[in-house]
Amino acid sequence: MDATVSKRTLTRDDLAHAIYARLPGLSRKDASALVDCVLEEILCALARGEDVRLRKFGVFRVRCKNARPGRNPRTGVAALVTPRRVVVFKPAPHLRLATASRAVRPGSPP
Repeated sequence: MDATVSKRTLTRDDLAHAIYARLPGLSRKDASALVDCVLEEILCALARGEDVRLRKFGVFRVRCKNARPGRNPRTGVAALVTPRRVVVFKPAPHLRLATASRAVRPGSPP
């Protein structure tokens, strides 16, 4: 990836710029539209309850959580946590190895 793209947080614009830089026939507007289209497709699939598998990256999956007793951390008052659907991510072995092999810089989070 381009050195100008590598920051603490990768944004949609950074992804669009990386695509624009790698595909010379694509305009900036088209690269941005491509990123938006891919993310929208992932969102729609998860909303339908489908798993999203990205090879060498991982799997996004919707998980249903049951209602459970909880506690307000500020006041300590007991409260019921409502049932809900959440998105979970399981990284692929390739991603795990790539992130584990990165050297940790002093002062940066692990």
